[in-house]
Amino acid sequence: MKDTTTQPPWRAILALAVPASLSFLLQNLYHVNDAWFLGRLGGSATNAMGLFMMVAVANFGFILTLARGTQSLVGRRFGARNLEGTQLAIAQGLRLALLVLIPLGALELIFAPEILGLLGGEGDTVDAGTAYVRTLLCFLPFMFAAPLLEFCLQALGDARTPFKLQLVAVSVNTLLNFLLVLPHELRWADGALSYAGPLVNGGVALPFFAPGGEGTWSSAGLGVVGAAVATGCSRMVSSLLAFRVLVRRHGLRLLLRAPSYRADRRVAAEIFRVGLPAGSSTFLFAAVGFVLLRIISRFGQDALGAYAIGFRAVESVSFMVVLGFGAATGMVVAHSIGAGLLDRARRAAHVGAALCAAPMLVTTAVMLSASEGLASLFTPDVGIQAIAASYIVHMGWCQVPQSLEMIYGDAMAGAGSSLRAALISIPGNVLRVPAAWVLAVEFELGLLGVWYAIIGSAVLKGAAMCALFLSGRWEQAMHEGRQNLNPS
Repeated sequence: MKDTTTQPPWRAILALAVPASLSFLLQNLYHVNDAWFLGRLGGSATNAMGLFMMVAVANFGFILTLARGTQSLVGRRFGARNLEGTQLAIAQGLRLALLVLIPLGALELIFAPEILGLLGGEGDTVDAGTAYVRTLLCFLPFMFAAPLLEFCLQALGDARTPFKLQLVAVSVNTLLNFLLVLPHELRWADGALSYAGPLVNGGVALPFFAPGGEGTWSSAGLGVVGAAVATGCSRMVSSLLAFRVLVRRHGLRLLLRAPSYRADRRVAAEIFRVGLPAGSSTFLFAAVGFVLLRIISRFGQDALGAYAIGFRAVESVSFMVVLGFGAATGMVVAHSIGAGLLDRARRAAHVGAALCAAPMLVTTAVMLSASEGLASLFTPDVGIQAIAASYIVHMGWCQVPQSLEMIYGDAMAGAGSSLRAALISIPGNVLRVPAAWVLAVEFELGLLGVWYAIIGSAVLKGAAMCALFLSGRWEQAMHEGRQNLNPS
């Protein structure tokens, strides 16, 4: 555990942001892994991931509600040197996650085909997406616990451990994707062993002694089901290790006691007060994404797969960097608020926004200059490549405005004030729907109209979030949140 109030804001933010960004980038490799391995199986598997993408974002909205609210309270209580209250906040976050995931999982299990159909999926695409969703639901407790516990570790000033956990989890995910998704064949004859698969042309000899005689072992691969198992197992490993670190290394042994998980309405209310606006913004972003997918599907099923590649496998990389800087800025602000250093908290938000702008300018340059090469990494289909490259090059203009929106929003959430930021993010996201329809359909711009709508809303939201923070109107909620630093 590390108190950030003893360092200059820029140094404290960088010390947390670098490992946090690396951790989120590794977490994004889940999506990159799925996109790459499923891309070897053909268009229907890739298109299924495009459909599932917005379901995943909606689920993340529920997760973020609890993770962001818990993280903010943990950070402020830790900054106030209240270790008992810190542990009780983590326990309440885990309890609330369990209460939320049960009805959510049941709804998605029952209505997965209908949900994916509403998003514009058809035929094999819906079948593959349904298999993925229903398999992943078997691991839903760990899908909720892993990010919540990692957010709590960051709130304690420990950003290196989540990075290490993600390194382990992504390694497990990659290995299981290779073993479970793709078809394999082993052949042995006269003591020699060879392997053949879709990643090897003509087979390759293995340096292992084979059993006598001749024989063949083959596996057709589990396809999208294998990808879901790989993701679920890796999240299970990550969440169990994170809980162990909190208890063993950081000494938060109240997490092992059942009374810590008893309902505490005061703590739960504070978690939802901060987390619900942030989670609602993400959830409504997914709802807007559902509608955008319907508009995109008007231009063919390949457009769905291309959008998945551009959004989930490419643009989400820069999104993870911003998440890292946002988490770091939010935690420096939270520790400062807990310690009563309000001027330092305000200054830290500006420092975080400036520090994050540098990598976002680099990202913009890469997306503008290498869109076709990036798209070709994830699919051999020339048609999907062209659409994905178009999305990537246009989204390059969104990176800096989106970073400003997220950094200042995370800073205010870390201070315990998130409602006003959500009142900017939510309408800004909703605006994309009519704008996309008018530009893409009424003005007959096609997919370019959808891309222009996203760019316009990103610029407006970034400017509005900057104006909100500079106005200081969010500080009243910050002062109200300071009353909830002590356990009830």
